[in-house]
Amino acid sequence: MHRLKLGVILAVAFGLVLGFGLRAQEHPKQEHPKKEEHPTAKAASTADIDKAIRAHIDQTAKANHGRFPVKDDVLKKTWALALEKVHTDKLTALDANTYFACVDFKADDGTAVDADFYLKGEKGSLKVTDTTVHKINGEPRFNYEKKGDYWERVSTSKAQEHPKSEPPKKAEHPKE
Repeated sequence: MHRLKLGVILAVAFGLVLGFGLRAQEHPKQEHPKKEEHPTAKAASTADIDKAIRAHIDQTAKANHGRFPVKDDVLKKTWALALEKVHTDKLTALDANTYFACVDFKADDGTAVDADFYLKGEKGSLKVTDTTVHKINGEPRFNYEKKGDYWERVSTSKAQEHPKSEPPKKAEHPKE
């Protein structure tokens, strides 16, 4: 009797497994996108980031009498700036589609303004999402500190715990 029950249980179990197995084949795996078929972010190169920033600056400056406007929340003014240099050594990927760049400008009165640009997008479609005044005449308002996989802005008092005669040990810009 025990053997009969065991045989029936095994037959039912085998039937269920076989039935579910055949039913699962109605949707074979190849009907669903393979991992490589899913769209993935196309990483932007340093040249792509540089080109996107320069295009953004040129386009914005053309609409503003040849000067790039940067809002300064600390001084409560908007700077009218001329591009001096895009720091290609400081163009950094912050994550899969967010990028950072440091850019030097000069105001008409000779003031040096370092602005940090943040961009989002993929290669060929990068857009500037934020521009922040980082330094005025070489004096930083904040620095960057790596927190896990990301860079965070930190106050200069927290980031520079060393005397001014000693170079700070933390990076002023995100670097990878």
